[in-house]
Amino acid sequence: MSAARAADRVLTDEQLATMARRPRDRVGRHLLAGEVAEAAEVTARLEAELHGQIDRYTHWTSGLFAFLTERHGAEGSAAALHATRGFFAVYPAVGAVHAELPPPMAGLVASAGEADPYGTLVDLDTVLAHWRNLVDLHRDWISALLSEVYRRHGPDELEAAHRHVGERTMANLMAGFDAPVEERLERFVWLLLGHFSELTITEEPSRFVISQHPCGTCGRQAAQGRDHEPLGLAVVADDHLITWGGRTTTIYRTHVPVWHVAMAVERIGVPWPVNLCPAGTTEPDCRILFYKDPLDPAALADVPGTLTPASLGPTPAPAGPAGSAHTAGPALGTESRPAPASSFGASSRVAEPARRQP
Repeated sequence: MSAARAADRVLTDEQLATMARRPRDRVGRHLLAGEVAEAAEVTARLEAELHGQIDRYTHWTSGLFAFLTERHGAEGSAAALHATRGFFAVYPAVGAVHAELPPPMAGLVASAGEADPYGTLVDLDTVLAHWRNLVDLHRDWISALLSEVYRRHGPDELEAAHRHVGERTMANLMAGFDAPVEERLERFVWLLLGHFSELTITEEPSRFVISQHPCGTCGRQAAQGRDHEPLGLAVVADDHLITWGGRTTTIYRTHVPVWHVAMAVERIGVPWPVNLCPAGTTEPDCRILFYKDPLDPAALADVPGTLTPASLGPTPAPAGPAGSAHTAGPALGTESRPAPASSFGASSRVAEPARRQP
């Protein structure tokens, strides 16, 4: 993308507000206006995103089981099983989760929306509550497994676990960089809406700023206090890539500097997108910088913490999208430290910073 194109205004404030609006609110507006087909279309898109989120979480969960088995053999498999059993034994919202995925919604909206729009919205709210509980359950289950990896084997092995799962995840998330920026933005925003994030979006000359209030994954988890008992998920403060260089963070959030900083830079030379995650464990809101040109080197300067280009040395340029004139920047976190160690059979527990009391 040319610099001139990146600086052009792409979307109006009204278009950005519509894009950021909760899908449930969009459905309600359409139904009350008698626009049943439009309401069903939005519902179908939301449903696809929710299934996609559970698919990604299923891959992440099964990937962690496979990682622990491949790296640590029978001991690793047993650790994953024990962590899972312990998680479900104390999970505070387990009774709110159904064994099966929620029923289809788009057909419900299409068939009943015109005759009974208010009743349809009540039914839709019930189904969406099931989806939200399911998203939170998988997020916390993943966090319990990550806590097990970190407490048994330390930050290097936690990074290795993120990389094991992140190869396929990041390849899928970063597909389609040649599409027009408005299409790439809309696709990414829908992914966030599938987390039940609350969003506002503003446009700047070279990028979009997506504010989540709260973030639908780590932010909602922080607001729910999952680092406290009964779950007691790990809090990480090591001076390491997984904390952006020493920023105290929740265990779930440690995937962000690995996937979206280090692995993105290794693939395309810049972080993607730039997640301005807050330090600590209590703040539920965050911002994401979504550059119009996904290879814009300005993104390197926006990474939180101490993961700066000056401190981490250059690496060979990876191939970018066709027609790109950009060269790769430094591969954050890959040249300044040794590769993650494999702690086969390690049993010592890593000291974890004391959690604040509820």
